[in-house]
Formats: sequence, structure tokens, C-alpha cells
Amino acid sequence: MQSPKFSKKSDQFRKLLAPKRLGELWKGQIRDKMRKQIVPDAVEFLDFHFDIKKRSAKIEALVCGGNYLPSPILRLTMEKSKGLCRQISLPDPADALILQILSNRLWTEISQHAPSDTAFFAPQDQPFAKRNIVEEGDEWGYGPIESWLDFQKEILKFSKKRKYIVVTDIATYYDNIIHQFLRSILSEYGLEQEHSLDLLLFILDAMLWRPDYMPNFGIGLPQMDLDAPRLLAHTHLFEIDALFADDPDADYARYMDDIDFGVDTIAKAKSVLRDLDLALQTRNLRVNSGKTKILTAAEALSHFKVFENAFLDKVIARLEANASDGQKVGFYGRLAVKLLRSERAHETFSTGNGSKLIKRLLSIVKGTRTPLPNDLFRWLLVEHPGLRKELLSAWSKSGVSKNQIDRLTDFLRSGEAVDDMVFILSINAMAHTRFLRKFTNAQFSGLRMALKGSEPSMLYSRLLLVSRFDSFSLLWSEISNTMSIWSRHKFLSRQVAGFAPLFFNTTLWNDFSSLVRRWAGDEGMSVFEFHENLRSNPPTVKGVRNFLKANNPSSATETSHAKALMMLSVVQNDGIPKVQRAQLIGGHPTMMSDVYYQPIFSHALSNMN
Repeated sequence: MQSPKFSKKSDQFRKLLAPKRLGELWKGQIRDKMRKQIVPDAVEFLDFHFDIKKRSAKIEALVCGGNYLPSPILRLTMEKSKGLCRQISLPDPADALILQILSNRLWTEISQHAPSDTAFFAPQDQPFAKRNIVEEGDEWGYGPIESWLDFQKEILKFSKKRKYIVVTDIATYYDNIIHQFLRSILSEYGLEQEHSLDLLLFILDAMLWRPDYMPNFGIGLPQMDLDAPRLLAHTHLFEIDALFADDPDADYARYMDDIDFGVDTIAKAKSVLRDLDLALQTRNLRVNSGKTKILTAAEALSHFKVFENAFLDKVIARLEANASDGQKVGFYGRLAVKLLRSERAHETFSTGNGSKLIKRLLSIVKGTRTPLPNDLFRWLLVEHPGLRKELLSAWSKSGVSKNQIDRLTDFLRSGEAVDDMVFILSINAMAHTRFLRKFTNAQFSGLRMALKGSEPSMLYSRLLLVSRFDSFSLLWSEISNTMSIWSRHKFLSRQVAGFAPLFFNTTLWNDFSSLVRRWAGDEGMSVFEFHENLRSNPPTVKGVRNFLKANNPSSATETSHAKALMMLSVVQNDGIPKVQRAQLIGGHPTMMSDVYYQPIFSHALSNMN
């Protein structure tokens, strides 16, 4: 039952969430963002894309009718350091659409009301995002790398005219944001209408972790790679921006919860920290004392790695200028590896913004496809958990050695791998690696044993591993024996249904089809039917032809595993001329040179009718 006021709110929601607007937003922003999420979808949400008109109309009807409830999210742990983990949330596409349209509207207001021009923030879809051989990525959960670089440039200005630089941040910032305080700050600045704020906070609140049936206290924002929560987190500190923006004795800069000052005396450094902490306390927040430093200008240059970053800027510029010269590209890749291995560099990496240097060097390694030495691979894997995403991406692109698979397996089985994402990232990296020779049965068994367990992250990784590197009979055994687990999770049900083309034309097809139809739920069936249409409906194939034909240079196989399986469905579609099916596969020679993909596609091509 809704309140008598809801009819007026519903009219506003209907304007905001018109199906046409949702469809345009999906095609222009959210589709690409969801495709590239940290846990890949079984069909890269192409089923949602083809059904966008119907899905958008359903979203509008649910919200405007007062019946909308956010879907359960995929929640995973990602280690930051020393076993301490952040929780990351991966939303359903429908929820992501609503969040994005609300945050886009809020951003329009915020960009005009921000009290300081040195508080740096930008939505992820800004047109200045870099696309080049190095492809330095976004700051996960914080937005485009360019905003962080602008923040760094502002701080460097401080060091040229101030004697001291104060470096600090907020302890467990996202986890301690109280929704009531956030709402009052947004209202004070006149940002967004009440009904939109209600819906925005309603969705984010539903995504918070509530273990053991505990009550909701209206505290915290979920961490995800979407604009909405970080936009709210950015706005929540407008009061702090206003407090220090006009202080003539202190320069001020902020990037999300990283806050820095330029001052001329120790006394002023202490006073700004005192005032900052007291102001934060009024909103249930505190300065992170462990990360707070008062640095001299010279110490600040070392902390922010000014000279090292300037050197890397030159290396990357030269690499870009010589991208077509294989010899020079190889030289810069080997230089990056040499810098990562040097003892002097290790000392540099361990202080200040050293991890940012490692990240930049790994981007060079990946862009140049330079193999990583075994000792370097293990050191980064074990000692730098916050950089595993970048490490494993570079490892996959640069070449995987037998010894490195053994070292990865040993680490995953050691008990030191305490988060969900290290398992998912590891197997995703292997799934997108081009293998020119098969690894041994012992290696495969050891890696599979490292993925034991009934947790969704373990099952996801194990199913992906088997689907990519072993037989359909072993995959069937895994699926049929874990039905009680994957049937409870939408993303796992979609993954299982996405394996359909591996079972087409096999003796297990009827069993697989019956199991999916009974247990995969609506979302699993959406994926299953999408593959069925790829196998039997030429118009569906025509709609995805350009997508399937395109190569993905960020992957060593130049395609994703999900796309490879979609192509396998198309190869088995008798309604498509043989020559077109053969041309589709022929357009992916890198994938076909992989020793695991080659026999699967060769068998399907040889059985074409």
C-alpha cells in the first residue's frame, strides 16, 4: 500500500524512467559498463540488450506502481592488504540502470554547486578517458584515472609554494556514511528532489551487507564500479570542502576521501588536522591517524613519487610514439620488468604512492606483452593483493608459463588467499590466455583442487576452469553435482545456462536441457533461450554479427570466453550459410590458434549441415 502522495511522485518517476530514456542510457553507458564488470556475465548481458524495450517498460511499471524491489546482488570480498578485505557489490542490470539515471541527474546539479574546484571527481564515462597501447585504467570504485592525476598535480603546486604538505584520509569512509546525514547535506545544497533521493537511497540501502538477519541501521554505501555511490560519497564531503576552500593559510585538495593540505607551519598543519577531524566527527567519521603524515616539501616529492612518475610519463610517451616498432616496444617492456625487479625500486614501491608506480609499470608490461619472470610474478601475487587485478591481466596478456601456473596453484592452496576475487581473477586470467600447448593433467587437477568448496566464488571459478580446459562430461558432473548451489544464485544460474553450446549435439544435451529448464530460474532461462536463438534463429544471429566479428585486443585470445561460446552456438545454426559460419570463425585466428578452442570449433565446423 502506498501513501496518498505517491501518485504525484509516480508522475515524476514516469518522466525520469521513461522506457525510451532507459533504453538510450543502456545503449550509451550501462551496457558497456556491465560487459566489463569484474565478474564476466555468461552472455555479456546481450539477452538483456535484445530485450531492452520490454525490460525498460517493466522497470518503469514496477517503480511507478510502487512495487519495485532491488534484486539480490553479487557480493564478493577483495583483499586490500594483510587479509583485510573490502566488500564489492555487483548489481543487476535493471538496478544499475536506475542508479545511473538517478546519479546522472544528481551530477547535473552537483557540478554547479560544488563549493571547491580542488575537490576532484568525474563520472566514469567522461570523453577524456585514455585509449592507447598502455591503457592505464580507472581507479577501481573511484572513477577515471585522469581525476586522480589532476588531484596529484594540484598537490604538486602546494609543494612549490608551501613548506609542509599534510596527507590524510578518512577511516573506513564508505562504511560509516549515515544516510540521514547524507540526506541533510544534499538538501542543504538543494540537490535533487525528495522522491529521487528516496529511490536512490532505497536502492543503495538494499545493497548493504546485513548478515545473520541483522536490522538495517541506515549506515554505509556499497562499493561498486558505478557512479551513484561514489557520487554520493563525494557530495557527502561538500561541508569539508566549504570549510577549507577559502582558508588563506592553507591550500586544500581532495580526491574522494583522500584529503591533502599545503601549509607553512607545523602549527597550521596540526590545526587543520584538528579542525578536519572535529568536523568529520559531527558526521560520524574520523581521520585515519595511521595514514596521516605531515611532510616537508622535499618529503612530499618522495611520497608522491614525482620524479619516478615523470620518468614513466616519458617512457609511456616514447612507447606511444614507437608503437609500430616491435624492437622498441620490446625494449620498453623489458625496461618495465627490470624496474619492477630492482632492489632500489622495491624500496620506492614500499613507501608513499609506490603502489601506483607498480600499477603503471604493469600497464606497460601488459601493453607490450612482455613475459613476467617467475619470481616477480609470485612477489606481486603474494605481497601486493591490491594490485592482483592488474597483475593477472598483464600475466594473461603476456604469456603464462608452466612454473607460474604451479606457483599460482600453490598460493591458492596455501590458505593465504583469503578473498573471493583472487580465485575469480586467477581463473578469468587463464580463461583469456592463449595456450599454444596444453598443461598437464596433474597441473589441471591441482588447480581444480585449489578451487574446492561450495562458496559461489569457488564454484564459479571451478565451472569456468572446466568449461575452458576440460571435457563436457566433467563439466556435466560439476553442474549436476552442484545444482543445489548454483540454482540459488542468479549469476551462477546464468553461467551454467551459458554452457549450453558445449552440450549441443552431445549425448548429454537432453539431461543438461532438462536440468536448466527446471532449476535455472528466469535469468538462467533468459541466457539459455538466447543461446537457443543463436543456434536456430537467423535474425538473432544477424543482430549480434558485428559484436561477434569484432576482436577484443585487451584479451590474449582476442575474444572473451562468453563470446567464444556464443560463436560456437552460431556455428551450429543450420539456418546460417556454411560459408558465413566459417568466415565468422576464420575472423578469429588468434582464438583458433589456442589448443583448447581449436578442437572444439574444428569439430563443430566439420559437423556443419
